[in-house]
Amino acid sequence: MAEALHGGRVHAAARELGCAPGELLDFSANLHPLGPPEGVLRVFREATPALLATYPDGEAPELRALLAARHGAPEASVVLGHGGAALLMLALRALAPRRVLVPVPCFREQPRALAAAGAELVSFPLPGLRLDLEALGPALEGCDALLLTNPHNPTGQLLSRAALLAFAEAHPDLALVVDEAFGDYAPGSSLAPELLARPRTVLLQSLTKFHAMPGLRVGHALADPATAARMAELQEGWPVGQLDQMAALAALEDRAYAVRSLEAFREDLAAFRAELEALGLAPLPSGAPFLLVPVPVPGTRLAAALRREGILVRTCADWPGLGDGFLRLAVRRRADRARLLEALAALLG
Repeated sequence: MAEALHGGRVHAAARELGCAPGELLDFSANLHPLGPPEGVLRVFREATPALLATYPDGEAPELRALLAARHGAPEASVVLGHGGAALLMLALRALAPRRVLVPVPCFREQPRALAAAGAELVSFPLPGLRLDLEALGPALEGCDALLLTNPHNPTGQLLSRAALLAFAEAHPDLALVVDEAFGDYAPGSSLAPELLARPRTVLLQSLTKFHAMPGLRVGHALADPATAARMAELQEGWPVGQLDQMAALAALEDRAYAVRSLEAFREDLAAFRAELEALGLAPLPSGAPFLLVPVPVPGTRLAAALRREGILVRTCADWPGLGDGFLRLAVRRRADRARLLEALAALLG
């Protein structure tokens, strides 16, 4: 059932609808619509049998060094892993918190990871779906850890970096895990490197969303050296395959792709918001590659109708703190949006 916690279930939808996955238009997964960098594709085109016939380099020195340099962090703070969800689970095992405050709605993997780690989830409902860090203070009573996402999933809210750093400084005894999976879409928002000197701190990052390569399960975390060492002790052998390492290096080294992607994202985000507003909808402000959209009819009904048209969207009926009055829509290019908007106009008209 792990897939049910995510969007992007194109293979299951294709089986259900009797079509090829490529025939579906997926607004449920928050991936960059430009597709992966050319260097990533080249890695797989040029892969040799000899490469596949040897075990990967478990130390991944080149990738670790590049990530450390990119974030201004010591290499001892870098932990590689089999995607963000695996690293979240690893971070919780290393920190071993008892009671964890989590603003809700939250990323659906978080309650599952907390339960697996034997930690109690303490919910903090977001008034008006907006997170105010100052309001968290009283709710932290009796909690020994806080789990945040920035930009926030599913609302898209981007928290102030300065406010987050001040909050962390004001609560030095609190274990802190910040999921920065969409941080590449908000340059300058990461709490690295400043927070990496703070004990019991983990920043979770993604190498797949911004570079549109989720089929490669490679992610990384940045942590204070003691926590990073503990995570490494708990980790299975060969957490990242050799091709994954090579693809991640190719993606990170393509700075032109990053610039081009950010420009396209900002343009598409603004245009998508305006297009949805023209339909009479009111998306929440977002600094992430998706928009949370209140809808005037049950979201599950809208999603089912769109699915019959070959369009996948993320419903929120099973998302604590939201319910069936919302859809989460990924930001895509103009031609894809036109197809979605035409279908929505017909259904809402």
